[in-house]
Amino acid sequence: MTEPSGGRIVPAYLLTRGRTRSQGAELPLEALATVTDTGRDRYASLPRERRDILDLCARPTSVMEVAAHLQVPLGVARVLVGDLAAGDYLVVHLPSQADGPPPAEILERLLEGLRGR
Repeated sequence: MTEPSGGRIVPAYLLTRGRTRSQGAELPLEALATVTDTGRDRYASLPRERRDILDLCARPTSVMEVAAHLQVPLGVARVLVGDLAAGDYLVVHLPSQADGPPPAEILERLLEGLRGR
């Protein structure tokens, strides 16, 4: 939760209830998440930070981008995205080792997210 001026009221670790691991699998930073039908259907019942993640993931969004947009540590973003994926609110697309490095467009989007654009 943030104040209107952008400062955080609730410490980031409270968003995860102090957990450092998600209910689901450990996610790489470049994993892309997309909102599911369940996420859309149950959107209103979620806390604001989780709704913010679902909003971001209307298009494929990396864990790193989620962290940048929410202004939380990467570990917190991993836990939140992993929890939402475990609850079927998001589907996570893991990078394939056989595909080589990520495409330039993905890296550009990551940089934009980190820069706060």
